[in-house]
Amino acid sequence: MTIILKALFIVLLYLTVCYSQEDALSILENAYKNINDVSGSFTQTSYIKDLNQTKQFKGRFYIKRDKIRWQYSGKFNQVIYLDKEALTVYDKTKKQAIQSEFKAETYGQLPLALLSRMADLAKDFEVNLKSSDTLILIPKSRMGNIKTVEVVVQNSDFPVRSIKVIDGAGNRIKIDFYNVRINEGLSEAFFKFVPQHDDTVLKY
Repeated sequence: MTIILKALFIVLLYLTVCYSQEDALSILENAYKNINDVSGSFTQTSYIKDLNQTKQFKGRFYIKRDKIRWQYSGKFNQVIYLDKEALTVYDKTKKQAIQSEFKAETYGQLPLALLSRMADLAKDFEVNLKSSDTLILIPKSRMGNIKTVEVVVQNSDFPVRSIKVIDGAGNRIKIDFYNVRINEGLSEAFFKFVPQHDDTVLKY
């Protein structure tokens, strides 16, 4: 009888974990399918293992389908424009833009790009459950130096509370999101970099 009860407990525990994982994943994917655009604030905490150094940045972010505009505030005065093909990093202080082709290998250096792929995670990642509200994502194919991605899910219009990217060297980037608004009709032009007459544009 004891053996049967233990076996039943293990089965029920397994079913509970599976259900929770599917539940968290479906909350994430289903919410994303109803989002046309999103905007909000973020806090980014970056830890460099070799230097044992932690830095924090803040700013605003905007997403419209596969387009992202990411604005840092304060001394780190940069704006990042990203779509599925191209990346532009504009330094307002230097009045200089660096443009390059965007590929999957770049994800390790630009974890914000993962925000445009949340609607179909199982396609790109092996998905596991860390806790009732946290998913562990392991890339199925190479994405730069990314080892794992932790996504904290919330049952809200915007389902991502935070993401944490850990690379093969042990470096970490954690991004927390707040004051998020969805479907406000952001224009396509808002996501396109247009240089001013005195800007320098470098292409790689």
